[in-house]
Amino acid sequence: MNTPRYTKEAAPRVGAFSNAIGAFSERGKQKVEESFERLFNDFKAQGIMHADSILRERIFGPHEAHEMAREFGRAQVDVVLMLDSAFPNGNAFSTLASDPYLAKVPIIITADREPAFAGSGEWETNAWCGVIMNNCAAQRMGRFVRPLAGNPDDESYRDELKALLNVYRTVAAMRNDYLGRFGDAPPGFHSASMNELRLTALVGTRIEQVDISALFNTYKTGKASGLKGEVTFTDADVKATAERMRSGRLCLVTDEMLTAGARLYHALRAIIEASGMTTIAVRCWPELQSGMFPYTPCFAMGQLLADRVITGAGCESDCLIAVAQSFAAHLSGRPAACLDFVNFIGGSDVVQLGHCGCGIPGLMAPNDAKLMTACAGCAKVPDELRQKIARGEVKVNEMIYTSSPPGHAAFTTGPNLVGQFQYGVKTGICLIETACSYKMLVFTGESSKETAKGMLYTAADVRVRNSKRLHELILEHGFAHHLAVAMGDITKELEDLCRYYGIGYYNPDKS
Repeated sequence: MNTPRYTKEAAPRVGAFSNAIGAFSERGKQKVEESFERLFNDFKAQGIMHADSILRERIFGPHEAHEMAREFGRAQVDVVLMLDSAFPNGNAFSTLASDPYLAKVPIIITADREPAFAGSGEWETNAWCGVIMNNCAAQRMGRFVRPLAGNPDDESYRDELKALLNVYRTVAAMRNDYLGRFGDAPPGFHSASMNELRLTALVGTRIEQVDISALFNTYKTGKASGLKGEVTFTDADVKATAERMRSGRLCLVTDEMLTAGARLYHALRAIIEASGMTTIAVRCWPELQSGMFPYTPCFAMGQLLADRVITGAGCESDCLIAVAQSFAAHLSGRPAACLDFVNFIGGSDVVQLGHCGCGIPGLMAPNDAKLMTACAGCAKVPDELRQKIARGEVKVNEMIYTSSPPGHAAFTTGPNLVGQFQYGVKTGICLIETACSYKMLVFTGESSKETAKGMLYTAADVRVRNSKRLHELILEHGFAHHLAVAMGDITKELEDLCRYYGIGYYNPDKS
């Protein structure tokens, strides 16, 4: 299970309480409530819950629940945590579940397994029966709840609750997602088109359309104006960023191209900050990387992700993949890549995931030998450097490169940050909109020196346990060629996220 990275600012505000009727064992109720209070205080101290989280004492009926719901609303809680310490009052739950503020706030209903005090022979709490009762009511009300069984003192219970709080922290963060879409999807990229308001209603993401000409203008003038004010940058800022981009990397592009990439970084950042955007999707061709503007935003977008200026950056103006990247970034605590399925998937257990050159600085694999071999065999590399690479004299963590897109050999693109992403487990995430719903494809694979194909683009070549089923799911459900790639395994968290949103969840290891 992924270990989420929390900060006190990012942790979710939790409204917690216990509920029980007057019957059953007071000793049983108190025992689990004491464990619940210890967990609550521990999680607040560790920053897993926000410092302003609220723990209420046990309530009984709907009138107390109504007042508590108003208190939770004033506190703007992100999650409600309801402990059935014994069989509960069902109208207490229904009061909370129908409260206007709490209407879309996730409710975790939890109870311990029936305690057995030695020799008592007493029917102690009947608490889990209450969870089943409340879950039944939630289903009939069309209200999302997440049942959770176990003792709050148990490590496994705490781990599962941490993961759930991480998921619902992500839900809360996405309600503030403001996505800047720089140009529409290029012709033929139907998977990058969508019903924007439908996405807003589901996730909270609002999309601001930005004409590509605005990016050109900011690139030229060094100034952007937006809803949050005006942001400017200077030639000195661009120069400093170009040096930062170059530092520690093998740079196989001209100074002019690298400087252009740095200036694109600042132009995008200025618009992002002036408008208060959290995510972007960029129509990176044909206007960019053409005679009109012969440089690509690939490296700039990767640097924005690395600097945590944004949580997602979709290529070819793909907003849904930018949203999937944001899901991954919030859940894993690390930026996620935008890549393609680039080869036939069912024929090998190594699945190639790659894109032009949108590597993320600081997340690339060190000293990728196959990449160096490919570089040594490339005619674009100066002879002297190629010979040094061939002799093993050049060791670099990351490489800035220029390439010709397939079918467009008349011009080159760049600057591109190429190579494999850091070796280890990856999670692939493909989010699509269908005629009546959303679907998410989720799978894991592991990249290594052995799986790396050594192509001169940005890649995560991963060994997938069930590649044939992955191939079948892609075709059966019409999943797109774009996907977000997260560093680490966040499949369980994504499953819970889909459960909350009502997104269809497809995983080759589970179907």
